Amino acid sequence: MRLLLRAICLKQHRAYYSSICQAQSPWPYGHHFKPATSRSAPVQCRASSNAALPEVPKAAMLIIGNEILNGSVVDTNTPWLAKLLYSRGVDLVRIECVPDDEADIASTVLGLRLRVGQSGFVFTSGGIGATHDDVTYSAIASAFGTELQLHEPTVQRMQEHYSKRGVELNEARLRMATLPAGAEVLYTPELWVPLVNLQGVYILPGIPRLFKSMVEAHKDRFKGPANKSRTLYTNTVEGDLADVLRGIAAEHPGVNIGSYPNTAECEAVQAFRVKLQLESRDEAALEAAMRSIEESIECIPGS
Repeated sequence: MRLLLRAICLKQHRAYYSSICQAQSPWPYGHHFKPATSRSAPVQCRASSNAALPEVPKAAMLIIGNEILNGSVVDTNTPWLAKLLYSRGVDLVRIECVPDDEADIASTVLGLRLRVGQSGFVFTSGGIGATHDDVTYSAIASAFGTELQLHEPTVQRMQEHYSKRGVELNEARLRMATLPAGAEVLYTPELWVPLVNLQGVYILPGIPRLFKSMVEAHKDRFKGPANKSRTLYTNTVEGDLADVLRGIAAEHPGVNIGSYPNTAECEAVQAFRVKLQLESRDEAALEAAMRSIEESIECIPGS
């Protein structure tokens, strides 16, 4: 009964996804996506300058594996990916973690794909190995209504890799070359492991060395308008800053303003009490917000 309910839920989710896709304009992968409109979605603030800013691509990360959820393994791929995407002008808007469950993976991938929209990217980490609990390929194929097929170019690369080590290319290992039909398959120098892209969902291994190498090799695909930032420091505590910052943030909606207290344990050696981080893709808006803060808050000179 449990499996039947999951199958029904996935079918309903896929139907909803398809209805949204069909309502939108075409895009390169043959499907159409509408950005999510839930209250938790990032708010698009108007820029202070007259020139329209370019569209900012969004990204989401899905970590897959029971070992992550039970604390046996610590995920290091997400912080690394977040920094890379930020440096390349892509907004990481959602991070989720699910167990090695096909229905759970499939429904979550569809939800994330809708959330990031037409120009966005979904990255998955984990679950593409040779064992029984590696179900990511089959789950994502199911989510998009396609089948799994043995991918001969990947088989050839595997054969070359394993033959050098004197290892048999058995049925279990061939599962790692059984990929969703119709997917784009990318390769990384010195690695046989494929980077599979199915309709904007990039399927990656959980091993950090492989994950980082594969994303790094193809990072030119993931690019948006550059973020700009400014940093100020003050010895005014956050409780006294709150109302002032709230007003400045309302006056400059195109700028993200973060307030971060110094957590050094020894107050005697603290060079500051609060760091203020301003971020925007609009240079004029950023400078205007910075001037407002400097006029309203006593900042440390030279910060």
